[in-house]
Amino acid sequence: MTIGSDSVVYMFPGQSSRHPQMIAKLIREWPQGAAILSLASEILGRDLAAQFHPANPGIFARNRDVQIGVFIANYLHMLRLEQAGVTAEWSLGLSLGEYNHLVHVGALTFEDALPLVERRGELFEKSLPGTMVAIFPIEAEIVQQRIAAFGLMDRVAIGLYNAPRQQVLSGDRDAVAKVVAALEDERFLETVEIETRIPIHSSIMAAVAEMLKMTLAQTRFRTPNLPYVPNVAGRPLVDPSPNRIRELLVMHVVSPVRWKSSVDAVAAEVPHAHFVEVGPGTTLYSMFGRGWTPGRRSVADHGQNWREGITRLTADLQHGS
Repeated sequence: MTIGSDSVVYMFPGQSSRHPQMIAKLIREWPQGAAILSLASEILGRDLAAQFHPANPGIFARNRDVQIGVFIANYLHMLRLEQAGVTAEWSLGLSLGEYNHLVHVGALTFEDALPLVERRGELFEKSLPGTMVAIFPIEAEIVQQRIAAFGLMDRVAIGLYNAPRQQVLSGDRDAVAKVVAALEDERFLETVEIETRIPIHSSIMAAVAEMLKMTLAQTRFRTPNLPYVPNVAGRPLVDPSPNRIRELLVMHVVSPVRWKSSVDAVAAEVPHAHFVEVGPGTTLYSMFGRGWTPGRRSVADHGQNWREGITRLTADLQHGS
């Protein structure tokens, strides 16, 4: 969709964007969302309204619930934007967000995606332990050189290439700590542990990828009717078959997320791209800047007043300012 001079591109965030209010506040300001949550509860056979109540102390105790919660929150944001007239012919999703991207482009239905995402979370809980640490500002090449110098390629890797100077290390906790300490000795860095137990997008997850393959084989996929931009490729694919999508999602578990390449590839295809983060928080929005501006940016999540945020976003897109 083009509004003013801008072409809207949806960006769906991953599981690190979670926060306890993310679903409750959407339903409070957009009551139609309660029906979607009720449908999801019926499909999964459990009370998701109770699970994702902000007062639930175990709201994100399991990775299964982290993934389902963010997936549903992203989906609700998308539906609300579409109802407000902010639609998109292009999208992409970071890590877990790729499953929302697949729903948006027509490769998966919401109903088929829910049990797949839940199973993905259950399998991630079976992973060998590890960690994920975001490090910035630093170029990927420097990080890769340090990993190679220590001979740790089988224990730690860049799991997400987020921006020109922001990377995420994923792997064995001791190996990640060794690389981070060495880099901190050489330069000023900020570090944030974004996952305390599961080394997502690393070779340590190989057994999980094999188990997920069975679930993917039983899940209905379709050839997408909009461009598909898989994380592992970092570029749009032309008419990928359902089996090709399954193969890419298996690789997705153990391969790096090429987010910067994906965003740059979409920006090259879409004139006047306006990237809108469609989900809780501002993680993807905040990656832009510091010398990397592939397009204009906005967020759908505006603190406690979602309705006001939607109005502001629509007006911003209309005026192209």
